[in-house]
Amino acid sequence: MTENHAVSSHAGDHGHGSVTSYIIGFILSVLFTVASFAIVITHSLSFSATTAALGVLAVLQIFVQVTFFLHVSAAPEKRSDLISFLFSIFVALVIVFGTLFVMHNVGHLMMAR
Repeated sequence: MTENHAVSSHAGDHGHGSVTSYIIGFILSVLFTVASFAIVITHSLSFSATTAALGVLAVLQIFVQVTFFLHVSAAPEKRSDLISFLFSIFVALVIVFGTLFVMHNVGHLMMAR
């Protein structure tokens, strides 16, 4: 008694991107990285404008990484991945800002004595 099992291929799996999407993601990542280095190295912007530009490029870089390489999207079949990703970001932010809050208060209380 042998059972036939269907072998699934990666071509039918919707979780993986195409080679074209990986190449687009790679090119965008390299462009954003080079732009960040160019802004800092050339000193073409003021300090506040450099900080703002680097922040914008960092957010764009995160968006490219999440979209093209982690394949997180708002599509209905990927909704659970999106919710898990957003929850992970929330937990990381709570840890970081909670730590900063506690360390600030500890420093403030230590200076009071």
